Amino acid sequence: MSDTNQLRHSVRAFALASVLAAGLVFGNGSAAAEIDSSNTIVDRQDRAVEAIQADTRIDFVPPLDGNPLTREWFHHGEAAFKISGPNAEDWKGRITIGYQVGYPATLNGKIRLEYSTPGLGVDLGGGDGALLKIDSLIPRLGLQVEAGFGPGIQTIECASGEISGTSGFIRMSGFHGSVTGVLGQTNIRPFVMIVGANGDTVITYGRLWTI
Repeated sequence: MSDTNQLRHSVRAFALASVLAAGLVFGNGSAAAEIDSSNTIVDRQDRAVEAIQADTRIDFVPPLDGNPLTREWFHHGEAAFKISGPNAEDWKGRITIGYQVGYPATLNGKIRLEYSTPGLGVDLGGGDGALLKIDSLIPRLGLQVEAGFGPGIQTIECASGEISGTSGFIRMSGFHGSVTGVLGQTNIRPFVMIVGANGDTVITYGRLWTI
């Protein structure tokens, strides 16, 4: 087996972020994962582009700041992509992980969103020569949104990275998020978005998680 083929079949890495213990594992397939949601489009080159969420679990925890207006969670699971069809190995694009956050009301018309992800800046192999270039998974300090007094839904793009080839996945453990300034029951819906180099876009939304 050549060095290149050996790399494709054996590369697997784990990174632990010091900020709020957020971690990611990268690999070349998700055969053992339980798929929670998926969605597929056919791009302009007749290739099937699939976005996948698998093994998703969101654990809500008591807020560290003790604020009754804060909702805090840890996200575990897998975000994956698969490409098939003509010249699938030449496909290039971007993967984005995020949430829709729904709430009945806010205290002052503003909410603050925070999330933490590792900053890796490394290239790792995926399936059949695929490449995951995770150059944008960096810790964030937070974002204040003019949300109105509610009810409302905010879409948060938490992390993204360049991808290419036929398949690959990002496995998350302890991906941390919180929202402050909300009143009442709050819903979290995770999503994975895949955007091809020519702009073709597919999004898969997971189930609702409620606190």
